[in-house]
Amino acid sequence: MKLLRLAELTKSQQVALWNEAFADYLVPAILTEASFEARMASLYLSADDSLVVEIDGEFAGFALTGTRIFQSRKIAWIGGIAIIPRFRKQGLARQFMETLITTYSKENITESWLEVISNNHAAIRLYESLGYQKTTDLIFLNGNLQDYGKAGIQLKKMKSESLFEKNETPWQNLISEQTQAASIWCDRQLLGDIIYRVSDKSITLLQLNLDDNSQILDGLQAFFNRYGALPCMISNQETNKAFIPILLQNGFTEVATQIQMRKVILDGEIM
Repeated sequence: MKLLRLAELTKSQQVALWNEAFADYLVPAILTEASFEARMASLYLSADDSLVVEIDGEFAGFALTGTRIFQSRKIAWIGGIAIIPRFRKQGLARQFMETLITTYSKENITESWLEVISNNHAAIRLYESLGYQKTTDLIFLNGNLQDYGKAGIQLKKMKSESLFEKNETPWQNLISEQTQAASIWCDRQLLGDIIYRVSDKSITLLQLNLDDNSQILDGLQAFFNRYGALPCMISNQETNKAFIPILLQNGFTEVATQIQMRKVILDGEIM
């Protein structure tokens, strides 16, 4: 058995390994080469830092990771650990985690973040045994934008740099080069702001900062007015947010729930 860096594999090998390891995952996770590369880029994942394990000449699994500066801290995120079924129950996930944690401590990482599907109890036990602590319960919702009958609603683009991100915001929802920011207005009243990603095929709402969470349909109306009836994902929201039941009553369905977990690696700030 030996550990490699993901960058040592060709792009086609990387994607083939991802798809085989995630073939029986709890939610659909099959990727194309293009969507795999887009995921790596949009989530600040590093092929040079991510790990692959090889056993008897076969790639058996991987651990994706990346780093960024957030609120003066250098943080790391584990963006997916998966083992091909026939190589499971050999302790490979623990070896990945222990290797990553050791690397983080050498690279002055202050915290390691991850998310895990709520009913993946084996993974949760592993992370807890390594010192990760639960911080937040999260939910993904899917739906389609529609006309909610809200009048006078406007979406105004704004600069992401003007917004303050909360410490509890999940890694996947943080502001990046791929995200946009907009304020929501009802006539001349500011209702809040939203961080999102948009393509010609779908829209993903990441940070929903409304002054009154019961006005979530006003926010969706603003996006419908601008983009039309696109498929819409509400990503990684805290399950106790007041707008979750409203979304579920208005055409959105639950895709998955996750637990956000974090481990302190080093105390302090990066100056």
